[in-house]
Amino acid sequence: MTTTTAPTSPDSTEPPPAQPAFEGRFAWVDPYELVIDPYNHRQHRTEGEPDGTEPDPDLIASVEEVGVQSLVLLRPQTGDNEGKLGIIFGQRRCKAAIIAADKANDEGRSYMLVPALIRDDLRGVDDEALTLSVIENKHRRDANARDYVEAARQLSLMPLPQAAKERHARALGLSAAELSAAGKASKLDDKNLSAAAHDFDLVELADYQEVAHISNARSRLEAAKARDRNDGAGTRGHWAHALQCLKDEAAEKAKRAQLKQDLAAAGVTLVDWHWQWRETPTRPLTDLATALGTPITADQHAKCPGHAATLNPFKPKVVWLCTRWQANQHKLSPEASGSAAPNAAEMAAKRRRTIRYNAAWRQARPVRQEFIANLCARPGDAPDEIWKLILTTITGTSDTYSRYISRQRTDLISTFLKIKDPNHDSEPWRRVQDPFGPLIARTGPTARWRLLFAQVAAMYEHQAMSDQAWRDPISKDTTDWLAFLQRQKYALSDVEAEVLDTVPERSSGTAA
Repeated sequence: MTTTTAPTSPDSTEPPPAQPAFEGRFAWVDPYELVIDPYNHRQHRTEGEPDGTEPDPDLIASVEEVGVQSLVLLRPQTGDNEGKLGIIFGQRRCKAAIIAADKANDEGRSYMLVPALIRDDLRGVDDEALTLSVIENKHRRDANARDYVEAARQLSLMPLPQAAKERHARALGLSAAELSAAGKASKLDDKNLSAAAHDFDLVELADYQEVAHISNARSRLEAAKARDRNDGAGTRGHWAHALQCLKDEAAEKAKRAQLKQDLAAAGVTLVDWHWQWRETPTRPLTDLATALGTPITADQHAKCPGHAATLNPFKPKVVWLCTRWQANQHKLSPEASGSAAPNAAEMAAKRRRTIRYNAAWRQARPVRQEFIANLCARPGDAPDEIWKLILTTITGTSDTYSRYISRQRTDLISTFLKIKDPNHDSEPWRRVQDPFGPLIARTGPTARWRLLFAQVAAMYEHQAMSDQAWRDPISKDTTDWLAFLQRQKYALSDVEAEVLDTVPERSSGTAA
């Protein structure tokens, strides 16, 4: 009996099995024993130009923490390097591994080997080695800023022990603060993130996202960062001042937008601000009076055909106007009916300067007080200069100190110690008798200076740094305090620096 095999249908043909693209073997190799393959296309060829083969600090930090995590490609060498393995691609990882190994050796620790794929079939096949070296780099697409920030954000949200998060952060070249800031940084839109990611770390990106909508915010923060770098103090003082200024601008912008929206909803005409209202048919209601000579309020004027408003250019405040005060039979108030003073322009300029300086002085306050609070949190005992300031203040006969003590205030002391004010809801005549007793009880001997310094700092801030402190005559307490903080590496704001510089003999004597 003969058996016939039915022909196989083309539709039932199975695909051939998958085949490996090449032959290779895995090995753990010592980075010290490797050489750069002469056909590795990434070479440092020109003296004085940037070396693209050198590892950056982030890669080094990662390799120090978790070792090299992706395979490098090696092949056996010929000629002078016979018996050695050469790097076709992965030399930056290998250089980072050597730096990490050097550090481990210096500290008496064992170092990590490098994972490698060894291609014995490429021995002597230089054209293949060169092609593979180019392909590996040409077709690599680096992760963009969004990928990087999102990865950090996800890591920060994972329910991991803090030690594990810090270890992962180190592997990514991040500080714990940067990892915590990743969530805020991720709120930046793609345009602002891509533009700023190269210049700012994650903490700075988190700050930037709060003010990115303000004109020139990035360039102003970049300039502040450059000033901090040039100062060499290792702080973000100028950055903090610039950020506070931008935050205030953002808050003012939001208030102005809300005021405009409220005026539009009420059907009130909004007109542009004019520096010389007397030259226009429009006058602020503060310049006008009723037929009986009494001031006109906004409510009284609401039904007038000329009822309108403008926004004060210095602060988000509505200024009520009458656009045709003469036609509507209003009168000028006695103060506004006189002719313009001969020095009206000069007085207006002085007023604008005063408003500008008042705002700048107030803007510096939260930055300065945050610096003081961090100063109070320094570990260990106080530096000698802080102890001298404390003892000189509390043992002296200064009226400034005695006036402050008599007020029995605890609000700023609490702010500087980063605790809730024990008297925050107490009436002035019902103050807590021992407001800081519990804190004193749990504070060790080397940290007790913090309470004393917080009190001295609160005295200076209350008595010598009021809104008017920048104006002549400038108090010696004001300049002494600014000079002291500057020596503690506080970055003075522009207006603070100007105040200190206006009394050179005093500030130089204090600095000495």
